[in-house]
Amino acid sequence: MTANKKIVCFSDTHGQHRNKKLNSWLMNNSADILLFAGDYQKNNQDHGKIFVEWIAELPYKHKIIIPGNHDNNFDNAREKCKHYDNIHFIVHEGIEIEGIKFFCSAYSRTFGNWYFMESEDTLKYLYEKIPNNTEILVTHTPPFGTLDETIYSVSAGSTSLNNRIPELPKLEYNIFGHIHEQNGFRTFDDIKYINCSVTNELYELVNNPYIFEFEKE
Repeated sequence: MTANKKIVCFSDTHGQHRNKKLNSWLMNNSADILLFAGDYQKNNQDHGKIFVEWIAELPYKHKIIIPGNHDNNFDNAREKCKHYDNIHFIVHEGIEIEGIKFFCSAYSRTFGNWYFMESEDTLKYLYEKIPNNTEILVTHTPPFGTLDETIYSVSAGSTSLNNRIPELPKLEYNIFGHIHEQNGFRTFDDIKYINCSVTNELYELVNNPYIFEFEKE
């Protein structure tokens, strides 16, 4: 017997989470699970409280938030999430929801002086912690070479993540953001990759979230 679970994913709002268009889309596309793949913070005056309160209002049964490289207020946001039973703020760990095995990670490859950025050697160690039974992998970074090319024609994804993914026999989706200009959907070797960034490289809201059904036996 199979049971399809509807999932919505998006990332990289950079303070535009109260945008009328985005809010309308989310309020009118209900699903079982909402995934946010990092970079919600607007600036250093943004303490994360409004973002979490907004997420709490959205019509989804379960919600996962991971921070990204711009989210230096993650401690405040994580504490705020503790007030809501159905919001899970995750930096680097697994969680099972509705029978689906997720692993979520905020980390990305070092470029610039931001947060949750590590060398590829450290990322390799971190990604080795991803359980082999993971079905949906939510990362802030793309894997190297997949929906990760910047406007300067540089692939900014992680080679360590790219190497780990083929070792995960149950994996069906890798969901990420980080590289705004590469919003899109690709399938390679039966794994579906979604760059779900809703803003472009100028931090303008240009894309809707993605919605899909996950078939769970």
